Amino acid sequence: MAQVVMSALPAEDEESSESRMVVTFLMSALESMCKELAKSKAEVACIAVYETDVFVVGTERGRAFVNTRKDFQKDFVKRRKGRRDA
Repeated sequence: MAQVVMSALPAEDEESSESRMVVTFLMSALESMCKELAKSKAEVACIAVYETDVFVVGTERGRAFVNTRKDFQKDFVKRRKGRRDA
C-alpha cells in the first residue's frame, strides 16, 4: 500500500538515511490504520514529505486521488521547503 511518489535526492548521509527509515516505518504504521478504516468503508489518504520524497498511504481510492492531484504533492513539498528554510 505504501509508495514513494517522487524521489529526486542524490546520495544521502547517514543521518538522512536513518530519518528516511523512521518516516518509512511510521508510514507503515499509518498504512495499518488505513486498512482498518477501509473496513468501515472509509476512503483514506495520508501524505508525508521527507526532503523531496512524497510518501502516500491509504486506501486504493485515496491513493489514486492523491496521485492524480500532483498539485497537492507540490504544495506539500513547497511547504516542507518553506519550513526548513525558516
